[in-house]
Amino acid sequence: MGSTIVTKGTAYSQGLLLRVKEITVHMHLAVCTIRLFFIILPLAGCSIYAGVYHTVESGQTLWRITKAYDADIQEVAELNDISDPTQIRTGQRIFIPGAWRQIKVEPYLPAGDDNKNGSGKTSTRQPTYHQEEPEGKIVLEKWRFVWPVKGTIISPFGIRNGKKHDGIDIAASEGSPVFAAQKGEVIYSDNGIRGYGNIVMLKHAEGFITVYAHNKENLVNIGERVEKGDVIATLGGTGNASGPHLHFEIRKDRNPRNPLFFLP
Repeated sequence: MGSTIVTKGTAYSQGLLLRVKEITVHMHLAVCTIRLFFIILPLAGCSIYAGVYHTVESGQTLWRITKAYDADIQEVAELNDISDPTQIRTGQRIFIPGAWRQIKVEPYLPAGDDNKNGSGKTSTRQPTYHQEEPEGKIVLEKWRFVWPVKGTIISPFGIRNGKKHDGIDIAASEGSPVFAAQKGEVIYSDNGIRGYGNIVMLKHAEGFITVYAHNKENLVNIGERVEKGDVIATLGGTGNASGPHLHFEIRKDRNPRNPLFFLP
């Protein structure tokens, strides 16, 4: 006959308490599995990304272009690797996510520029003066992470052959050390995501997650705490990789961000 535990006047068998504890543990593991599923789900391959390319014309600014398309200037900047909005040039093609057709964008004419005709001579019509318009704020946080490997970028973040590439690919010698880009907790270390080979995922403060894929060998386990610069894997070519390289992603609240906006 099993023993009985009495708590506040209520009798519980040890078997029942053990069963309750077992159920609680399984529920906790199920919740953790569900959370991890929704974290890694977006990693399951590149997807076709809706949008159009806008060709920059004379006088158009990034702020004016994104305003005309009702697009987020930070998202457009990161997709097109534009860290300085003043450096866009005439003829440059800029991908606008979410747009379904090209829109005519009126050029910006500083005050005094619109009282001249095409020949450069002063026009007789009454000039229209334009207020100084904002350049548009683009946030760079190049202090936040460190480079995960020493090598050469062979594929950038953004649109690639009509599909969105959610990270950068860094080529280096097979077996090169892969470093944690910031301190955090290992939330995945396995090879169960199709195409990515051996992959490590770290959770960081403020909702950031970093992803390290195609590793030759993972050197950390789920639940481990790592410091910035710790070696967490060796570089390889596992999964769908044409050669040894690291596929590196930075995600904020599950959304992929351009790593070059966060690396020194």
